[in-house]
Amino acid sequence: MLCRVALLLAASALTGCATYSDSFGVIERSLAKREYDTALIEIEKQSESKNGRVLYLLDKGMVLRMKRDFSASNQALEAAKVEMERLYAASVSENALSFVVNDATVSYAGDDYEQVLVHLYMALNYLELGQLNDARVEALQVDIKLREIGENIPDSKFTEDALSRYLTGLIYEELGEWSDAMIAYRKAYEAYQKYQANYGVAMPDVLKHDLLRLTKKLGIKEEFGRYSKEFGIDSDEVGAMLPEGQGELVFVLNNGLAPIKREKIIGASGPSTSIVVGTTDKRKRVRPAAPVLVNIALPYYESRHNNVLKARISVSGLQTDTQMMENVDAIARASLDARMPAITARSIARAVSKVAIQESVDRAGNKNDDPAVALVGSLFMRVAAIATERADTRSWLTLPANIQLARLSLPPGDYTIKVELFGQGDKITATREYNDIVIREKHKTYLSQHWVLN
Repeated sequence: MLCRVALLLAASALTGCATYSDSFGVIERSLAKREYDTALIEIEKQSESKNGRVLYLLDKGMVLRMKRDFSASNQALEAAKVEMERLYAASVSENALSFVVNDATVSYAGDDYEQVLVHLYMALNYLELGQLNDARVEALQVDIKLREIGENIPDSKFTEDALSRYLTGLIYEELGEWSDAMIAYRKAYEAYQKYQANYGVAMPDVLKHDLLRLTKKLGIKEEFGRYSKEFGIDSDEVGAMLPEGQGELVFVLNNGLAPIKREKIIGASGPSTSIVVGTTDKRKRVRPAAPVLVNIALPYYESRHNNVLKARISVSGLQTDTQMMENVDAIARASLDARMPAITARSIARAVSKVAIQESVDRAGNKNDDPAVALVGSLFMRVAAIATERADTRSWLTLPANIQLARLSLPPGDYTIKVELFGQGDKITATREYNDIVIREKHKTYLSQHWVLN
């Protein structure tokens, strides 16, 4: 059995040393230039990856969305969602392979937050297509997925998604289902309280006004009074649901790119970071394996530089600024932090198992009549053990670093929407206009923009 595993290690060592995140640079540069077709060509090269199909579909879906092909985007995201569900219970054979080789050998099923955000982006796609009921279905699936995470991943901090809850409230509000909208906004309120502690995201003002408007409309006086006192908003400041005869623009800024996973190696850089791995002899005494080289490879997140802090929306003399709704960068980091103890434990266990494999090869070599062959075999296995210990740096890299939102009431009509992106010191870093945006009475029109720094 050990010989078969040794062959597996040796074969895996020949596949190369590049991590998943190393291959993203070309795609990122294309996105910064808004050359989406070029980015899609690069993404298509990953379509045959057996254990990376989910990532291929997620990135394809997001870039198609950037290209404003919302229908094609949802086709890719739906396929990713189906594959995620299929992989939710990892196969025994893949888990065994990851124990011997590395975590990146297992088919990627998506992190907990990624499994929720795929529903969020499908809902946003449907909303930009004007398919309100389909967006509602995705919003309901968010609730199911969050319950699954809470039940199956007890250590996860991501048991609520504030933006998804808020978007659900907007959908119910437009459908005239006020009680359901109120429930969704309450859940968003509770989620943002957790967001403040976990991710440093304050409760957005738009949610505060929505809670006050709905409690006033539904006649929930005690709750209205509590929110009014907490938010410091006087009753006279609370407007109607929508001014009579008007519609609303909902603008979503997908700002920057999510953090990228990198790899740090512990064990080969010197005594200060070396790890001591031991095996047991026949008397069950632990003895150090000093001559054996082992590495522990662990992932960490590296933020991508971004120069935009907010967007300002200008329409027919009216203006409003975006507010932070979701800090994907912070969510990704917290998710990885929660999983690091398990990742580290698996890496150490692999190091121990590789020591045992190396010693088995050494014993077999000692019985070989040709000392040179034995030496080469032993050396090759040591190199293979080091080369195959790679961190799993896979993640949904086309997600934004953060998601911001702004809302603006407008009379029905066709509009040109001006979007200015602001950096430090209120300096405008980019401007873009969207023509022929139609606002309908008592309806919400969704418009989104993706910004990637060039």
